[in-house]
Amino acid sequence: MGQNDIKLIPFRCPECGEEIDSKEEDCVYFCSVCGLGFQLEGDRFKKVDVIYAKPLKEVGKRPLYYLPMWQIQTTISIKEQYSLNYQDIPEELLINRRFSKLLTGLFKDRNAEKKMIFFVPAFGITNRYQLMDEPGFQFTVDPPKLIGTTPKHMIGAEYTYKDAKELTRVMFLSIQAHTRADILDADIDFVFHRYRIAGIPFYEEEGLLVDGIKGFRIFKDALKNWDEIKKHLKRGGK
Repeated sequence: MGQNDIKLIPFRCPECGEEIDSKEEDCVYFCSVCGLGFQLEGDRFKKVDVIYAKPLKEVGKRPLYYLPMWQIQTTISIKEQYSLNYQDIPEELLINRRFSKLLTGLFKDRNAEKKMIFFVPAFGITNRYQLMDEPGFQFTVDPPKLIGTTPKHMIGAEYTYKDAKELTRVMFLSIQAHTRADILDADIDFVFHRYRIAGIPFYEEEGLLVDGIKGFRIFKDALKNWDEIKKHLKRGGK
């Protein structure tokens, strides 16, 4: 099999019986008819809540391609106090004032506990795309408003909820690294409450993929086998 080829394996949706095409690497599968997601755990399927997000930007007549991202709600607690002020926070973390207040309060208040929502890409990536970069990092810093729409054809996810929890910790470490190095050794505890898959609409523009919610861009070759996936999504979307 060539480097740019993917093998699609059909099976039936456990809920409605619709045929679903999946890649060999997939761990989470999506039905474009009933809109449900399923994560394989051992030899059983566990339902995963899915929202297919309506584009909020003007996309014209461009074809939309839906890609899965984990949306995870957590409570973060830090036992020690640190001196973290607004001047310590770089511009890319000041996009959302609410997030800036959350971050400073989390480190400055004794035994602080803060609720936070993380967005972690669930689709397969190449080395060119760091998981903390746009749109996952930007969606976490400035969470988008997601308005649900009808189920869409979406390729399966290669990262499970367990993977996403570990990547959430890594992403928060990246956020710390944007502030001050001396708080990287902080004793941080994560409690995970809720999770779902958010199907985010993307469109192509000058060699890039642009999300239809906030307009963040990623390279097309950041996705594994994008050209093959694109053909599959086009066929399924008809």
